[in-house]
Amino acid sequence: MVQTTLHDQCFAAYILLMILWAVSHPLEPLEDLAQELNLDIGCILAIHQTQYLQGQPPVLKSGSLHLAWEYAQSPSDHHHFINMLCVSPEVFQVILSLIKDHQVFFNNSGNAQEVIEVQLGVTLYEMGQYGNGASLEDIAHFVGCSEGAEQEKCWVDGHLGFKGTWWEGWVMYDGTIVSLYAKLAVNGEAYFNCKSNYGLNVQV
Repeated sequence: MVQTTLHDQCFAAYILLMILWAVSHPLEPLEDLAQELNLDIGCILAIHQTQYLQGQPPVLKSGSLHLAWEYAQSPSDHHHFINMLCVSPEVFQVILSLIKDHQVFFNNSGNAQEVIEVQLGVTLYEMGQYGNGASLEDIAHFVGCSEGAEQEKCWVDGHLGFKGTWWEGWVMYDGTIVSLYAKLAVNGEAYFNCKSNYGLNVQV
């Protein structure tokens, strides 16, 4: 069975609409209808083939993520790897082996995806950031990728149906703060967070 895209479905629906409109307006000359149809089809195809309405100049990128792979080579540097990606090189390889064959990493696009280990590295690095350092721009600069490669909300909405609380950003997979009623009696200062209250940081 041939799988059609949303663009194809919209295009087919438009053609059907034009046919119905032509049938309901028999007095309009066929030549005029044909010209309108050609003009509209040309506009739709132009929109379909255009990804950016304005030019997108290339952004200079020179990231530091490659250091993680160098840190992984020597056990004496593994603590640097862990500091950067929040897991040991061994755990990283286990996660990589579990996800490498998933269909999300393969597509029929003319633009190949970034290698899977880099995608995983970017994700782990991002999950370890918070506050100002967690902005898309800062993460993109650090890992050396485009900011567009960091956009996640649309993907999450389309694939997981989390739109709502996720979309507004108060539930985050990399650090939801659960506020405490009051300061804890033991080591209470350790629970004071960037929101100026006391809470626990939970990873979802």
